[in-house]
Amino acid sequence: MTTRLRTLSILTALAVLAGCALPGSVATNISADELVRQLGKPTETRANPAGGESWDYVYGPAGMQTWRFTIDAGRMVRAKEPLLTDERFYRIVPGTTTQAEVRDLLGKPSGITQLAMGPVWDWRIDMNPTPGHYFVNFDRSGVAVSVGIMMDIRTDGDKTP
Repeated sequence: MTTRLRTLSILTALAVLAGCALPGSVATNISADELVRQLGKPTETRANPAGGESWDYVYGPAGMQTWRFTIDAGRMVRAKEPLLTDERFYRIVPGTTTQAEVRDLLGKPSGITQLAMGPVWDWRIDMNPTPGHYFVNFDRSGVAVSVGIMMDIRTDGDKTP
């Protein structure tokens, strides 16, 4: 058993023992306080232009899932949705989509690399059966110029290139 698999097994067992819920299993129409009780503090909160807030939770092994919960002005959970989906990836259009729009679609990136041509944002994703990265390259003005997916070359956690 690889080190990564052992670690994942231990973390999963601890989550079950601690009574932690998985974001997909959390019901809507519960209070924001109940959401925090079930999932803990959100990774990121943002004001929702329509009122209330959006709470993002980065979850899963190595943060390969991001879920957004919509909290209304009365502090009730009204909606939930996974962010790192093919449908959302396809909505990013090179030459058109801005950094703000990408952040709204996918949530906080796992990493940001600064290059001479502009930043590259990446998210860890589950490419079943292996982990991978979805990335968006931006120009200096903050508009996406390219997108891509690549397999994580260090999937076993035991070797360093």
